[in-house]
Amino acid sequence: MGIFGRLKRGVALTKDSIVVLRHNPALMTFPLVAGAAGIVFLALLLGGAYGMVGTIEGNETVGYAILFVAYLVTTFISSFFTAGLVYETRQAFDGKPTDFRRGLNAAWGVKGKLLVWSVIAATIGVVIKAIESSDSRIARIFAWIFSAAWSILTFFVVPVAVLEPDENVLSMFKTSGRTFRQTWGETAIGMIGPGLIAFAVFGVGAVAAFGIFTATGSALVAGAIVGLFLVFAILLSATIKGIIKTSLYVYATEGKRPSEFGDTDFQSLNS
Repeated sequence: MGIFGRLKRGVALTKDSIVVLRHNPALMTFPLVAGAAGIVFLALLLGGAYGMVGTIEGNETVGYAILFVAYLVTTFISSFFTAGLVYETRQAFDGKPTDFRRGLNAAWGVKGKLLVWSVIAATIGVVIKAIESSDSRIARIFAWIFSAAWSILTFFVVPVAVLEPDENVLSMFKTSGRTFRQTWGETAIGMIGPGLIAFAVFGVGAVAAFGIFTATGSALVAGAIVGLFLVFAILLSATIKGIIKTSLYVYATEGKRPSEFGDTDFQSLNS
């Protein structure tokens, strides 16, 4: 299938995912709590790092150690709540109402695998960062290529972890890579839609804020409106991406098309 056909399917995936979200708005709770937890952690980490400025300066080992901790914890937080989102999206596909606690329990049930995945991801992240810091242009190009390949290989790791609890860590990577190959066109293009929606939502907020600032002269109110729209746009995009990812994984592994995805031609995924 050509690029325009894939774009059409990507748009259909996004539209159908919005239908799922409209019927299950509580799914946005997962990225909301993940974002709040991540912000709190980073604030604590940066506060601690600020107090160690003298130790960090000129000491690459300490700097990379702090970077590793940052990658590790933020990856685990993101993966944990994404696992809950994926699990509850899968339940929604079966017509079950969204249950935040049930999603957390499902994520907690595979916390060990998510932790191992986070350690591996943090290690790879630090290695890529170290290579990118090199003065060699070839090394930086290699880092970019390796980073892209790593993202492809691990794109479905979290869905595998929470929807296939019997699979070990090694098979998680194998299944993730195989699933991406089966759905690569929709995976690549389907992720564009949520970003465009987020941009449009933020644009509406920016226009509204500008109008209010022009009418009232209140920069505080205008800034608050921009901030609220930005947060909503990020949450909306993250939730839709999780729904799309789950739908692609479920069809690729189970051959089932969620009832809400009437506009998406899943049967031609491999074309």
